[in-house]
Amino acid sequence: MSISSELQQQINQAEAKVNELREKLAEQKNTERAQAITSAKELIKTFQLTATDLGFSGKKLPVRKERAMGDKRMSVAPKYQDPASGKTWTGRGKTPAWLTAQLAAGHSKQDYLIK
Repeated sequence: MSISSELQQQINQAEAKVNELREKLAEQKNTERAQAITSAKELIKTFQLTATDLGFSGKKLPVRKERAMGDKRMSVAPKYQDPASGKTWTGRGKTPAWLTAQLAAGHSKQDYLIK
C-alpha cells in the first residue's frame, strides 16, 4: 500500500468519524430541544402564563429579506412616487433626478408622498 493511499484511507476514516459525531450532536440537540419544550409547557401550565405574559403579541412578525453578509441595514418602504413614471424613492440617500426636477419646477415633496 502506498503512502498516499494510506493517507487517503485515514482521511476517509476521519471524515466518517466526523459525520458520525455530527449525527450524534444533532440527535442530542433534538433531545434537549424536546426536553426544553416539555419544561416550558410545564412552567406555562404551573404558573398559568399567557402569551402576553411571555411577550408574544399574537401578531406574526414581518419577514425580512436576507441581505448580503455584513449588511445590517433594513429595507425601507418607498415614501415618494413620480406619478408620470411610477418611480419611487424611500426618502433616504441622494434625491432622485425626477424629484429634483419637480422641486426645481416649484413643486413640494409633499405633492409626491405615497398615500
